[in-house]
Amino acid sequence: MANKRLLVLLPLLIVCWAFLVFGRPVKAAGSSPPQGITISPAFQQISIDSSQASKPISFTITNNKPTPQTITFSSADFNTLSETGGLVFVGSNPTEIQQKYGLAQWFELPRKSLTIQPKQSVKLSADILNLASMPAGGHYGALLVSLGSGDQSDKNGNVSIHPIASSLLFVTKLGGDTHKLSLTNVYVKHSLLRLPGSVTLRFHNDGNTHLTPRGAVTVYDSGHRLISKGIINENSGILLPASFRQYSVQLQRVNMPRLPGKYILNVDYRFDGISQYRRYSTSFFSMPRLATAIEIIAGAALALGLGTIGYRNLRSYK
Repeated sequence: MANKRLLVLLPLLIVCWAFLVFGRPVKAAGSSPPQGITISPAFQQISIDSSQASKPISFTITNNKPTPQTITFSSADFNTLSETGGLVFVGSNPTEIQQKYGLAQWFELPRKSLTIQPKQSVKLSADILNLASMPAGGHYGALLVSLGSGDQSDKNGNVSIHPIASSLLFVTKLGGDTHKLSLTNVYVKHSLLRLPGSVTLRFHNDGNTHLTPRGAVTVYDSGHRLISKGIINENSGILLPASFRQYSVQLQRVNMPRLPGKYILNVDYRFDGISQYRRYSTSFFSMPRLATAIEIIAGAALALGLGTIGYRNLRSYK
């Protein structure tokens, strides 16, 4: 009798446990107020004409602390860290490419420091100097904001860490800027029984200014029926000049595949600023409905087996 009651109460206990675990309210992400020193905008895309002597830009810096803070300013160049889109600030020994596309030497700040009162914001103005030494094309740097004097050691010679906030600058000097985007590799994961759920695209920027790739990846069956589709670069990731970057595209199912046969994958791509697309196509053979049928049969067999075991166990308790 006790075992029978346990079988009856078990589903109820599982439901209660699931409610306690998954039904708890979740604190919304990003609901906490900002802390410390913040700077906006996080990044800016700026164009400067070859005839302009300089280009004014501005930043808003906020002190979220309850006490006055002395802020120091500096600048640094940045470049691509890897093909995943990471960025790295350039050190004291820049490479030839990093020197070519740097910005810091043409970035002028009117002051090196200022004091901001608690819970107050100030506007900082700066200039990009269009000197003859600044070549056409892209230049990349950042405004760095830190607390205090920036001294990295104390009286005893111990090294200390100072948090630094940054605002990235993507600058294009017009009149000689070039834009070249090429698709170098397409990585498609699929099998005989499964259509691809994602595609990884590897782009190369062979121009002298940054680009933002756009486009779509589509999968069609042999009857020209759209099966799945994905958007390229939904997060608007920027590709710096003279660099490669990989973009992962998730494919969403539009229609169910019907029969085994040839499937066609198209990559239609462009970059911001042009409307004309280029296309890459590849085809492969797949039998996705066979995999679905196997899964259904296996699931039905498992359910039947568990049901039979449960029924026999229940009869043995009588």
